[in-house]
Amino acid sequence: YYNKVDLDITNKEWAKNLSFTECNLWFFPYCNNKHYIMICVNIKAERFEVLDSLRHKDFEKHYKPMAERVVQYAINYMKTQFADKTVRWERFTWFKLEKVTQPDQISCGMYVIRWMRHWEGKYNSALTKDWKRIDLINEERECLMLDIILDEENLERERIMKEATKYCNMKNKKKELKGRR
Repeated sequence: YYNKVDLDITNKEWAKNLSFTECNLWFFPYCNNKHYIMICVNIKAERFEVLDSLRHKDFEKHYKPMAERVVQYAINYMKTQFADKTVRWERFTWFKLEKVTQPDQISCGMYVIRWMRHWEGKYNSALTKDWKRIDLINEERECLMLDIILDEENLERERIMKEATKYCNMKNKKKELKGRR
C-alpha cells in the first residue's frame, strides 16, 4: 500500500514557493487502514514524533514503514529548504506519544487536527483536555464543519446555505403537520 503513495513534493508546483527555514515543527498526517496518525518532524528537538490517538502496539510492523517513508521524503525536501542551516538528520530519534487514547474508533482525524493546532513538541493539557468525552469531540467536529462551510473563501458557501435553509424549512413544515394531527 504505502509503496504506491507518491509523497515526493520536491517537484510539485504548489511546493515551489514554500519556505520552511523558520519552522521547527513539520506536520505530516496520514491514514493507514482508515486510521489517521500524525508524524511531526521536530527540528529543534531532533526527533520524529509519532502521535497516535489509539496508541497502536503494532506501530513497528504496520505504521513505521510508512512513517519512515514520509520522513524520508520530508528530509529530502527539507534539505533543499535548509541549505543554509545545518540539520543533522542522523541524530534524530523516534518519539511516540503514549499519553492519549481516544474514547471511540472514529475520532482519530479530529485528534490529528487538534494536534496540528496545539502540538509544541511535548505533551500539554490542551491536547486532551476533556477529550475523553464524545460529546466534546462531536462539538469540535461540528465547529470545524461550520468553520469550513461559513468561510468566505468557500466557493460553495452560498449554495450550501440555500440548501440548509430549504432543509430547515422542510423539517419545520413536517413538525407543524405532525403537531396538527
